[in-house]
Amino acid sequence: MDNADRLAVYAAQCANVHALDVARRQLKRSINDALRTGNSISAAVHTKSLALVFCAWVEASFSKTIHTPKGFSLTEIAQIKAAIRAGSVVDGWEKCIQLAFSKSAAKKSNFTPNAKQRLSKLIDSFVKDPSLIRNKIAHGQWTHGLNRENTKVNHAVSASVQSIDLIKIEVWFDCQKILCEIIELLIESPNKAFMACYWEMVGRVEQIPVDRATWTMSSKKSRLKPKRAPNSNS
Repeated sequence: MDNADRLAVYAAQCANVHALDVARRQLKRSINDALRTGNSISAAVHTKSLALVFCAWVEASFSKTIHTPKGFSLTEIAQIKAAIRAGSVVDGWEKCIQLAFSKSAAKKSNFTPNAKQRLSKLIDSFVKDPSLIRNKIAHGQWTHGLNRENTKVNHAVSASVQSIDLIKIEVWFDCQKILCEIIELLIESPNKAFMACYWEMVGRVEQIPVDRATWTMSSKKSRLKPKRAPNSNS
């Protein structure tokens, strides 16, 4: 890959992210319509589809981020891709963070290990955990998850798959979007914009699940129900 290829990949992934954003909005609309009319089967099918779209969106967003102009060198991009091939997308994220922090003037202070630790926790929550669930759904395990060898039912995974709902996936999307923005700042401006914005942005990511902890699908269904027209005879 040369710089022209890198720019072409970046442009392509920008377009892919946009297309997946459109898919997200369409699926969310379909889920809300199904909830409004009490069509639980349609809601469940579209919710599983939205989980797949989320993980595709994460991969496209990450690829866009590492190919961003004025960011990583071509050699560094190759190292990140090699980490993904040898392990998983999570390993690619970790390699990305490692390389980006190596350019930071704060790498010898306490800031860097603390920031790395918090970012790693966010990656576990909003990249690793959803990708594990996505893999089960993508392999046909829509209601019951199996172990790695496909020899037994994994009840913990089954519970995770069955607990997916629109509220949880929207939390994933909103947190992941900010996480990508944090990583992009780290890559492009490790000593200025990243240092200035990191604490506020990571705080926002961590606060979203807290703020939405009391949101339930039951209350959402109630809000979506059509309002009764006033009785003209009263």
